[in-house]
Amino acid sequence: MTDLQKPGLLKRLFGGSPDSPPPIPTGIPTAIPTGEPEADSNPLGSRLGHQPVLHEMLARQILDAHLRNRHQLHDRAPADLATASPEEARLLVRAMAAAAHANGKMDGMELGRIRGKLRSSPLDEEDRRALESSLEEPQCLEELVRQVDNPRLAARFYAVSLAAVDKNAPINRSYLRYLAQRLGLPADLVVRLNRQMGLRL
Repeated sequence: MTDLQKPGLLKRLFGGSPDSPPPIPTGIPTAIPTGEPEADSNPLGSRLGHQPVLHEMLARQILDAHLRNRHQLHDRAPADLATASPEEARLLVRAMAAAAHANGKMDGMELGRIRGKLRSSPLDEEDRRALESSLEEPQCLEELVRQVDNPRLAARFYAVSLAAVDKNAPINRSYLRYLAQRLGLPADLVVRLNRQMGLRL
């Protein structure tokens, strides 16, 4: 019999009877994992877990409000110069002239349309005569586009250009597509303006 097998030595080492099981060392956890997650004791963590859902709901509400306001801000008659300021009216009449010259020459029907818009504008008689005298001269489109400083005016610029020209002529359609790009108009707004003015590109 070895020293470790002697009953007296085992009793001195572990205490109790030699047949009793050895004591469990202290400092070692005795709980057996069950595999089930513990309940979250941090309520803040639970709330933070819902943030992606809340952010998505908020983003949808903001987008819906933006789209409603966007359509409310659009003019019901964007080609009507009667509600334009004198500065806007001058720019928009010149925009019509630029569209009319896009095919190389302004014809009599285009000139008549522009004169009709000019008569309904808020410009006084002197301004109208001065502007009308320059209509048959080609206009610099880039110079005109640089004066467009807000989305509403951009939409009106495009709308009056639509009103000035023969919308069925291929060259005019190409010009209008280019103009919409230069003005940075959203595609859905272009479609709406085209339909409003009787054109489907």
